[in-house]
Amino acid sequence: MPTIDDTVNFSTEKFEIYRRDVGVPKGYLRRVLWSNPGPYEDSSPLNPKIIQKLVKVSNTFVDSCHHMSEDAEFLESLRGKFDIGLVEQYDSCGFGIFKKLGINSTIWLSATALYRPQANNIGVNLPYSYVPELFAQFSDEMTFLQKFVNILIGQTTSILLENFVQSRQSKIFGFDLSETIQQTSSVLVNSAPFFDFSMPTSQQFSNIAGFTVDKNPPKLDFYWQKIADVQSFILVSFGGIARTCDMSIEMQQIFFDSFSKFPNITFIVKYEVEPNFDIPNNVILTPWIPQLPLMAHKNYRSIITHGGWSTILETTIFSKPMILMPLFADHAKNSKVAESKQIAVLLDKMNLSVSKVVKAIELVLEDSKFAENCQKFSKMFCDLPISHEEMINWRIRRAMKPHSEKFLKPKEPKFEFLQCSTLFIVILFIYSKLKNINIH
Repeated sequence: MPTIDDTVNFSTEKFEIYRRDVGVPKGYLRRVLWSNPGPYEDSSPLNPKIIQKLVKVSNTFVDSCHHMSEDAEFLESLRGKFDIGLVEQYDSCGFGIFKKLGINSTIWLSATALYRPQANNIGVNLPYSYVPELFAQFSDEMTFLQKFVNILIGQTTSILLENFVQSRQSKIFGFDLSETIQQTSSVLVNSAPFFDFSMPTSQQFSNIAGFTVDKNPPKLDFYWQKIADVQSFILVSFGGIARTCDMSIEMQQIFFDSFSKFPNITFIVKYEVEPNFDIPNNVILTPWIPQLPLMAHKNYRSIITHGGWSTILETTIFSKPMILMPLFADHAKNSKVAESKQIAVLLDKMNLSVSKVVKAIELVLEDSKFAENCQKFSKMFCDLPISHEEMINWRIRRAMKPHSEKFLKPKEPKFEFLQCSTLFIVILFIYSKLKNINIH
């Protein structure tokens, strides 16, 4: 594993983990992702500062890829030890590294819903008209202007990936990475057709939403058990990277003032420093929350969170609704999915008030449809034709066999934007009117 983000820690006794320094300064990626603008500021995808941020991240991927590709001693130590390679969704360097090591069997991973470049490389065209981009804040029902913005977001992210990352990484390896990527066996997607917006699909996609959720989490220790047993409680956490203490004082005060209006509910808030202000009696601040064990407790009622996909899946599987305040990247689209399934209430971080937070809390606590829908989707996640483990095992076995995926592709993946869009018809029509040309 290349150490691009040093804040990501993973340990297990079942596997041997290789970690390698690839020249990324400690804390660099976190600083780039979560500052200027910060998570609680305007982070819409077309904000020029966000685009600059994505360019910096792209450069980091390319630099780390170059660093790893030249680490001959390390690569040689890996040669001949692996039969299959798994590559995460945003960085295509893994495909080049695996080919260099002689590993021709690969599977593409998506920790979120399906990412458009993954669909494109498999040969599936996702229509912009009703498939919102992973980084867009739209549902599948878009106005004309929203569809236009959806196209802009899709094209911007595709250009960044293809021109700022893939093409430069192809030069590093000396071969076209896009051709290598198109030979991948399958894509494991952390989503489910019933828990996303409708879109074209392929036999090469396997949906494994909920696979990472521990349905039988460990028991609470004495401290947390004592807190959870007192009365109903709501969790408040904005993920492992966005810190609650980094909110503006005004935003923090809005939340705490709102919590004080529900004395019969305990609010367990992930808060990373000692506060320098008074907090309501029903609020507990903690730098770490045992989230899954608390979600499994009978007094758990809801969570106020950022719209991270893992948390949405977790609280849904534990049959409880949520209040979502999207911060960045895929959070807005994830939140729109949850809202469309009527299991979540959304808050706008740029337009927050005590009355809106109070209303959101009242809705998830008092409107039974939210809990009922969560119970319905929880059962659907558990009612599978085959288990996720069996599906993943089958995909891995299939990837190691002679390639037959070329017969499963729904269309030739080498298509350009104008070839798969009706936009060119509109442009041609306008042009013909301006030039007074008759088209037969």
